[in-house]
Amino acid sequence: MRRPNFIVFITDQQRAEHLGCYGDPTVRTPHLDGLAASGVRFTRFHVTTPICQSNRACLVTGQQPSVNGVRQNGIPLDLDSVTFADVLRGAGYHTGYIGKAHFQNVTDIPAPERRQGGDGEALPAALGHSLRRQRDGDAYRWEVRRRWAETPDLELPTPYYGFDHVRLCIGHGDGVEGHYGAWLRERHADPDALRGPANALPDETITAPQCWRTALPEASYPTAYVADQACAFLDEQDDETPFVLVVSFPDPHHPFTPPGRYWSMYDPDEVVLPATAGRSVEAIAGLPDAALAAYRWGRDEPDSHWPLSLSERQLREIIALNYGSISMVDDAVGEVLGRLAARGLADDTVVAFTSDHGDYMGDYGTVLKLGLHFQSVVRVPLIWHDPRSPDPGGRVSARLGSAIDLAPTLLQRAGLRMPVGMQGRDLFDESWPAPPVLIEDAGIQVFRDGDADSGITTLVTEAWRLSLFEGEAGGELYHLAEDPHETRNLWADPAHQGAKAMLLERLARRMAELRDKRLSATARA
Repeated sequence: MRRPNFIVFITDQQRAEHLGCYGDPTVRTPHLDGLAASGVRFTRFHVTTPICQSNRACLVTGQQPSVNGVRQNGIPLDLDSVTFADVLRGAGYHTGYIGKAHFQNVTDIPAPERRQGGDGEALPAALGHSLRRQRDGDAYRWEVRRRWAETPDLELPTPYYGFDHVRLCIGHGDGVEGHYGAWLRERHADPDALRGPANALPDETITAPQCWRTALPEASYPTAYVADQACAFLDEQDDETPFVLVVSFPDPHHPFTPPGRYWSMYDPDEVVLPATAGRSVEAIAGLPDAALAAYRWGRDEPDSHWPLSLSERQLREIIALNYGSISMVDDAVGEVLGRLAARGLADDTVVAFTSDHGDYMGDYGTVLKLGLHFQSVVRVPLIWHDPRSPDPGGRVSARLGSAIDLAPTLLQRAGLRMPVGMQGRDLFDESWPAPPVLIEDAGIQVFRDGDADSGITTLVTEAWRLSLFEGEAGGELYHLAEDPHETRNLWADPAHQGAKAMLLERLARRMAELRDKRLSATARA
């Protein structure tokens, strides 16, 4: 029997609720809603770490950050890593990747220096780390945005993490480079005159930071490019060889620059804000001061990546623009699915949709990411459409899962064994109870101090979220079943110390289960 094809759609920084099928009353996503109506929609699928580069490494390797090593942005995925694409490729699949990868660093800005441990004389540079080989050098610089801007016709060596056909988008908003840059230059003699806030079309209705009305036409925007290249890949497939194609959109990530009609598609006054939009994180009981640093940085640097606390009006503006970006992605998904059907491949193709992490999008008066592990940031959509499934469409699954489970689920559906050391499990294998989700986060301080002890470790169960702060006595404990908006921190509540002790034990057990088992013995010792 022929193995199935796979298309995996990924967005960047999308809150789970921001789809019609997940209950948003405003955003229009008919194509993704259609996938959910004929497939399975997971309501408790989570990141393994709530930031782009790290969680993407988890998605493709099926491993925790503490195992694949990508514990924070700025650490490339090891070229020795085995991804689901490597396994499928080895089984005869055509492998393609279109859009944002972020397997390697996207800037060449030096990271904060690491301090050498202990006292004594300085060590030679080659011995300054406990690993001789750092993930650095030319082989780890294929996604540096500046490099592609200067040389748009770069030739990327393949296979690239298991993908033979690769077309990269590097960056966000209307400032994307990569293979997209050369494509854009074929269409516009001076594309830079159409990009960025200095060249934006006039619009005095939007006051929020990191928003501008791009002069790029819809047909030249990165979302359109991703759809165009995905359709071109499908046109090259034959009826005999199975394929896996990742279609990865740089949107709806900030800056918010949806083009053309998508800019004004939604009225900010019609946006329904989250229940906690009028609250402040500072009002949450029991949080250590260090846990609030991200929000202070956002107030000081509104044009950066830190979480932004905004007025109600500005929250509405950004959410409306975010909806525009999501609707454009949905239209692109519809275009790719239409081409899949036109090629006669739909009946043999499993389609999945997810995001690399979430976004506050109004929670606690905030947008973007980083900081505390609210559900808006750590819970993401997962839609799975399998045309060969015997189950009825429109099913909703509350089974717990996380990013490390995507690769095993793909491989098991292809009838392939998982590589030794892959830690996730098949989401559809109900012969085992779903374990709690372990989230590992290096914390925001590492972006300014490479040795910062700022990690956040979180356990999510069917009913609870518990978070520990490295080096801090306090923590977070929320009863998600009774307090889904995470407004009452029960960490110090005498009535909930039993529940906290139970969750701390479950956390310890889950950490033990997810220890590194990659290396195999080569002899009996």
